[in-house]
Amino acid sequence: MQVILDAIMAFTNWLWGIPMLIWIVGGGLFLSVRLGFLQFTKLGFILKNTIGKSFGKKGEDGKFSSWQAVTGALASTLGAGNIIGTAMAVGLGGPGAVFWLWMTGLLCCVVKYSETTMAMKYRRLNSKGQWEGGPQMYLSAGTGWKWISPLYAVICIVCLFLAASAQIGSGVDNLAALGAPRMVSTVVLTVLAALVVVGGMKSLLSVTEKVVPIMSVMYIVGALVVIVLNIANLPGALADIFRYAFTGRAAVGGFAGSTFALCVRWGVARGCYSNDSGTGVTTISHAVADVNHPIQQSIWAVFEVFFDTIIVCTLTCLVVLTTGVWQTGIDPSVMTMTGFQNTIGSVGGILVTVAVVLFTFTTACAQIEFTVAQFVKLFGEKSSNVCRWIMLALLLVGGIVGISALIAYVDFFAGLYTLVNLLGVYWCNGQIVALTKEYFSDTKKWETEKWPTWAAMEAEYKKAN
Repeated sequence: MQVILDAIMAFTNWLWGIPMLIWIVGGGLFLSVRLGFLQFTKLGFILKNTIGKSFGKKGEDGKFSSWQAVTGALASTLGAGNIIGTAMAVGLGGPGAVFWLWMTGLLCCVVKYSETTMAMKYRRLNSKGQWEGGPQMYLSAGTGWKWISPLYAVICIVCLFLAASAQIGSGVDNLAALGAPRMVSTVVLTVLAALVVVGGMKSLLSVTEKVVPIMSVMYIVGALVVIVLNIANLPGALADIFRYAFTGRAAVGGFAGSTFALCVRWGVARGCYSNDSGTGVTTISHAVADVNHPIQQSIWAVFEVFFDTIIVCTLTCLVVLTTGVWQTGIDPSVMTMTGFQNTIGSVGGILVTVAVVLFTFTTACAQIEFTVAQFVKLFGEKSSNVCRWIMLALLLVGGIVGISALIAYVDFFAGLYTLVNLLGVYWCNGQIVALTKEYFSDTKKWETEKWPTWAAMEAEYKKAN
């Protein structure tokens, strides 16, 4: 058994190095060229028409707004990866891993944009008159390959079984570090998760639209305080990021040292996994948004990645680097907390713990709903509640064993379904380009006019009901 586990670990480390660098970052570069590097050239328009325009906007007639949909996506992407996984990138890959995290994040903006565009194009109205979509729909519909959506769904289910458990395990790890009984914390978080997911996507989004802004601001402000109090170390930290991006970092003190391969492996893995670009799962949340044209939601995906990776992950990296905790030899899972504690005392430890618990809790809840979507694809609508209860049972396991026991296996399966999803997305790049040109050729038109395919679907639904 140990031989098999070691083989999985070795394959995962290899996959999330140069191969995934080529597949995600190289693919992101390809899509960026095809789309005119819109994550840079259209950034002003994107920010103005996302966070600058729709913050807190509610959906009408039982539908979900773009803001509500993106909080559901952020609930998944803002998780252990931003606070703990990112610290692992620095602790195991050295300062240079931050450079690869940035490169991955910048190119992942257009990857997330592209997969969201596919999810929006091929979404459908369900029996309640609400939109639903995701890789379980767009992969086969977009490529014409009947096998690809079911294959994705199977791998995704296995991965999210582990991922949601790992998120709760991470939250419990941090509560245990403050002295909270592990079993009690696990049970409480699982019960709260049950209360959120029992109502499906509507219940999830009603929670995330309130919790995501609060938890984001709380963590960002705390991280900025820590960095400012260690401002003298900031120039050296930034210099190390670029100095060791292509060379790795020799061992110093408690730091184990990193090769270039490890630097890339952990930077790319955390850069992708922290924002879920390429996996396709968060497009399930984006697909519910009530917009007039697919691209109106796709630009929210760019904002999502920019906020998650370029802002939140960067702050975590700078906390770990400026406080020097990455060189102390402590477990990477508690590096961020230690950096906060060493700078602002016990208040810092409590702040990080609360942030981790909120981040991981909302992520686990979102991942349960994403898994339900795959179950429904394979087994029908009646399987949804069965899936939710299986996932809740697995949360108990994750809380008991913690994130360290699961993270490598999450990476393994995440790598597999990322390969499958992006194969379909890259194949459909022409459709993505066409929709992008259609929207940006006359953005004013789509402020009032509904995309023809959706207008026809809604008219059919209203006629039937």
